[in-house]
Amino acid sequence: MPRQKMTRKPSGASSIYKGKDGYWHGRVTIGTKDDGRPDRRHVMSKSEAIVRKGVRDLEKLRDEKRVPKAGERWTLEKWLNHWLENIACPPNVSENTHAGYRVDVEKHLVPAIGGQKLVRLEPELLIMSTGRYGPRSMRPSSGSISRLIRYSSPKHPDWSKRR
Repeated sequence: MPRQKMTRKPSGASSIYKGKDGYWHGRVTIGTKDDGRPDRRHVMSKSEAIVRKGVRDLEKLRDEKRVPKAGERWTLEKWLNHWLENIACPPNVSENTHAGYRVDVEKHLVPAIGGQKLVRLEPELLIMSTGRYGPRSMRPSSGSISRLIRYSSPKHPDWSKRR
């Protein structure tokens, strides 16, 4: 039987291999980082099937151009503070509106769900969180929180389909 010619994979192709540590590793080239080096993401598991699924998911996100930049793991607290200081600030909104937003963010949203990672944020979490504010007298109106969430939420492609 003739030997098969060994060829290398093309540049940018994903790779899956079993490491010396006994785990399966998958690596996917997403693009390039800001400094020009390749941006390669890593998936690791004891199961080859899980790694294959993870690699397929990363490739799908890469093809749809929905992969977050490397190192960007914003929390909801960080995003809301950025939104308050740079987007929903005077002269874009009135002073009274900005003050109301600040109260809702600092007193209600950040203590309740500020630690959530933005990439894992689901609309249901935001809706359910409106009841977690403690005594009834301390709760903001659900309308003001819903409005704030709608105005400050970064555009997420799946949210319009789900709500």
